[in-house]
Amino acid sequence: MEGPNRSGNRDIDWSKYGLGNEKAQRARANTSGFVDLSTDGHYAAGGHQALGANELFAEEQGDVPWWKSNFFISQPVLFGTWDGVFTSCLINIFGVIVFLRSGWIVSEAGIINAVLIVLATVATALISVLSAVGICERCRIESGGVYFVLGHVLGSRFGGALGLLYCFGQAVGCALNVLGFGESMAQLVGFGNSTWAVRIIAIGAVILLSCINIAGVKWVIKLQFVLLLILLLAGLDFMVGSFVHTDEDHGVEGWTSNNLQLNLHSSYTEGYGMFAVFGVFFPTITGILAGINMSGDLKAPSTNIPNGTLAAISFATFLYLVFILFLGATCTREVLQQDYMIAAKVSSIGVLFLAGLYVSSMSSCLGAMYGTPRVLQSIALENVIPGIGVLGMGRGPNKVPLYAMAVVAAVTFAFILVGNINTLAPIVTMPYLITYSCIDYSYFALAQTFDIQHQREQRFHRPKVQTTVNVDDDNDLDILFPERTRHRNLRGESNSNSPSTPTTENSETTPIAPRNHIHSKQKNWYSNLCNRWLSLIGVN
Repeated sequence: MEGPNRSGNRDIDWSKYGLGNEKAQRARANTSGFVDLSTDGHYAAGGHQALGANELFAEEQGDVPWWKSNFFISQPVLFGTWDGVFTSCLINIFGVIVFLRSGWIVSEAGIINAVLIVLATVATALISVLSAVGICERCRIESGGVYFVLGHVLGSRFGGALGLLYCFGQAVGCALNVLGFGESMAQLVGFGNSTWAVRIIAIGAVILLSCINIAGVKWVIKLQFVLLLILLLAGLDFMVGSFVHTDEDHGVEGWTSNNLQLNLHSSYTEGYGMFAVFGVFFPTITGILAGINMSGDLKAPSTNIPNGTLAAISFATFLYLVFILFLGATCTREVLQQDYMIAAKVSSIGVLFLAGLYVSSMSSCLGAMYGTPRVLQSIALENVIPGIGVLGMGRGPNKVPLYAMAVVAAVTFAFILVGNINTLAPIVTMPYLITYSCIDYSYFALAQTFDIQHQREQRFHRPKVQTTVNVDDDNDLDILFPERTRHRNLRGESNSNSPSTPTTENSETTPIAPRNHIHSKQKNWYSNLCNRWLSLIGVN
């Protein structure tokens, strides 16, 4: 009797009680949904969607301590349309100018012209957004954001040069936003006349936001949700206050007054005109490409970017018009012209509005500190600009660009120390306008190339026309931009010399290889909005 019992004990599977070998436990944990932190993750094509369990749920499953799952993430954290693109875009385009300059714009341009200025600003940005969406749809965008959109069509060198210009504009814009935050906070604590107090607060804000970005994209998105909630509450406070609150001593007379008719037409002061007022409002919309810049952290960039970006720009347009119309209908022109904080007096709870004002500066800087280093990292990985290869290095599964982030922070520090809001504002606009024009031209060139290739295939009577057109050596884009062919040949040589089984180190620094095909236009709800001739108009 004793012998059989012993053999039965030996047949017991002790691993299911946690007493077996580590490899068996690891295999069992992976099949049951737990995370194996000691093995490399497996991902689907493109490196986006993880096939195994996600570490985000390790805290609930009890497999990993909460502090380790939050600060030492071993799998990429990917986001979607609403938690990624919509949030990032909206906090970048609902900024401090809306809070501080909407009333002044109404006092100068009048309600009619102010509405036209808002619509013209949105239309200018929307054309570029639709051009970028068209490129994303036809080229299956990867990581790299604005650089991928430009470099994929115009070539890596041309795209790299424009990408550096865009990064410069983003860094200067970040300095502009944190200086606005520094001025507001310095006045709040009683140091409004101290230039160095403003600079120290601004530098401290950049350091804080850099640390949040270093902690990882998971924390950036969490903070963005909080900032967006505060911004929306501030906007709601303003709208409710316009109906329930009046302050005639400060020029807030309410909806029952005749201000809507009195403020309908323009009354420009000396030195200002419609184009000058347009130039003041235009920087509000310059952060609309924030969703494209986070393409490497999205589950499905080709669909997340169009849906999230177009939803954000639609909602932001509604908010712009609300501020213009509500201020024009409830306040006198004299107060709108003299008091930049008139919107705070219209709001029902001033604290919420002031919180939104302070947060609007921080949110725009947070978006710039997140997206700009990733664009710079993608440019460095292509090896088309000598001397910046080290900027392509990243930390963690999401490849957080520490060195690129340090460069962006250094440029931001420099402009904080040498500039102020009035001197930085003209510098910010031009890089964005150049980038927008090049994106518009890129989509026009891409669409024209696809049609030319399609007609060429029909002319030579190929048996079947594919929806995907291969890019051969006689590709029209290669004729327009010959360095595309050279760059592709260099890429092929480097790939042929690389070992068949890449190591982890090589996989971390693999450049973004340009796709070798152009897709036809998809049948999405936004596809018909992407028009090459509209993009060509946007170039001008």
